[in-house]
Amino acid sequence: MPFKKYLSRESVFLEKDLTDWGKTLDFLAGHFEKLTGLEKSYVLDLLMQREEIGSTWIGGETVLPHNHSPRVEGIHIIFVRLKKPLLLPDGNRVKYIFSLLTSGHEGNTYLAILQGIGKLMKEDEEKLARCSTAEELFSLIDDSSHLTGMPLKASDLAVDWPVIKEDDTVGKALDLMKKHKVQFLPVTSWKTGKLCGVLDLVDLLKAGFPDYVFSLSDLSLIQDFKPVKFFWSRENEIQAREFMRDFRPYIVRSDASYPEIFFIMIKGNRRHLLVMDAQDNLKGVIRPEQIIDRMLRP
Repeated sequence: MPFKKYLSRESVFLEKDLTDWGKTLDFLAGHFEKLTGLEKSYVLDLLMQREEIGSTWIGGETVLPHNHSPRVEGIHIIFVRLKKPLLLPDGNRVKYIFSLLTSGHEGNTYLAILQGIGKLMKEDEEKLARCSTAEELFSLIDDSSHLTGMPLKASDLAVDWPVIKEDDTVGKALDLMKKHKVQFLPVTSWKTGKLCGVLDLVDLLKAGFPDYVFSLSDLSLIQDFKPVKFFWSRENEIQAREFMRDFRPYIVRSDASYPEIFFIMIKGNRRHLLVMDAQDNLKGVIRPEQIIDRMLRP
């Protein structure tokens, strides 16, 4: 399924002179009106609604204004390379614009195109800057093999993540959580370097309470609980291995499809997944924000 199926020569604008973000969205809405037959005001509302959810800037001076509606038939794409970078309301600079409008019924294709655009800009931005015609752009896309409509896999969603060793202290784990703003850590073996467990903030919090506390229905009268204080006073002595969980229920393979990702998260009630390659090396972690940003509200 070639990307050119959704991007025509008439929808490629090179060295376009646009200096205001509001006027840029208005320009895109006007061209989408020609492509879809929908009212310009309706399309503009769609684009603005998506921008209100969160910026569609993806880095590398690239922005992806997009949305979907049942009134749209198929997928439509506009590409704009600006003559001069413009400033977005959030302060980011933009030179390249890929704008998409879809019916919302082509989920796999839609997500794959967004993913492919991100890869194209990351790996071939310099070539894109040199394209002088629409044909050169199409040739670059064909050569890049990024925008072929392949569905997202676990490896596309994995992000780098802090890791601790099993003999590291709870104090070090908490410091890493605070530094990276996470509540979940993969744990590796100090002997092999391989994954041997996971550490969740909830498990650390539970460790400060004796088991009988969880049978109580009301803790409002407890103002000073010494076991909690005792636990935290020993955070630089207690090792992560004492509280880590089995990592195997969190594993998803690099080539797993996003329905598989959803299924594993739902079945095990997991908020994080460990992405592993065929050699059982950790490639990254899928976090809840990735599911929202890349799948549910891309």
